[in-house]
Amino acid sequence: MQCPPVLFVIYRRPETTRRVFEAIRQARPAKLFISQDAPRPGHPEQLAAHKEAREIALAVDWPCEVHTQFFETYQGIIPGFTAAFRWFFDTVEEGIMLEDDQVPDSTYFRFCAEMLEKYRHDDRIMSISGSNVLEYYTEPYRRDSYYFLSIPCVWGLATWRRAWKHYDPNITQWPEVRDSKLLYKALPSSAAAFYFSQKFQGYYERKINSYDGQWAFACLANKGLSIYPTRNLISNIGINAAGAFHATTSDPLWGDVPTELMPFPLVHPPKVEVNNVWDEYGVRIRYRRVDFGWFQKMKWALKSSFPDAYLAVKRFFYKTVLPKRFAEYNHEEERSLLP
Repeated sequence: MQCPPVLFVIYRRPETTRRVFEAIRQARPAKLFISQDAPRPGHPEQLAAHKEAREIALAVDWPCEVHTQFFETYQGIIPGFTAAFRWFFDTVEEGIMLEDDQVPDSTYFRFCAEMLEKYRHDDRIMSISGSNVLEYYTEPYRRDSYYFLSIPCVWGLATWRRAWKHYDPNITQWPEVRDSKLLYKALPSSAAAFYFSQKFQGYYERKINSYDGQWAFACLANKGLSIYPTRNLISNIGINAAGAFHATTSDPLWGDVPTELMPFPLVHPPKVEVNNVWDEYGVRIRYRRVDFGWFQKMKWALKSSFPDAYLAVKRFFYKTVLPKRFAEYNHEEERSLLP
């Protein structure tokens, strides 16, 4: 099966870029799109690495239609990635996106090609990942070759133009989604819904400088499912590395995880639906702030079951004991994020 078109987003990490590019070279896509942001102003010491990364990505030695998007001025994470995806999907209907630190297994490309073809016209499916978030799950789950979860992962992302059209870097729909309490219906726990409500509020207020949370919002707001392989097909070798687009607070369990070969032919799940147990596990292990201890669980039970009473007590406590905190406290915003 032919490798789908690949969008390769690079910056200034020659060593990681070389490893990802070698995997792309082995897959020999017929169409390769290379996007690179301009260097940050005022950092001449970064120019050599920036140039070297570009030279590596351009060393295409197989029959391939190469497209390039090299920015002349620094864009930053959100505008840069948004422009790269828009440029990519203006040309192709479906494809793969790899960042310069996401090293794919050799079977990753065939897996994505089969998933893109099988679910091409299924609007229920919005995202395909190369990562296996059940890596540390203690129960057998490998009967099938992949499974469905509610929240996407952009490590080894593959998707379609029909799905990416819902991506909005400013998540302008957030107030409507927030007030409808949709996340409390879409996510496996109310703690997860509150956590993501806080995150999306931060994206909406431009307080978080990342592009992937907006993709999670697009999938959740449109009730889209995300495909994950039961073998890990992507190894992220750039967590907190020098030259990364941005540092991450991801759990160290996810850095540089070894990849596995995906057996073929693929074994498809009997139903297109989320396994709620796996979904909850996937959220807890990736986002540790929703994995409460017993005291936090008691506090959350009170907070979510009686939000108005809880917030009234909190306001009184701040006002009488912590007046500085009270002056900064936004009661209406926190209430809007609770059930």
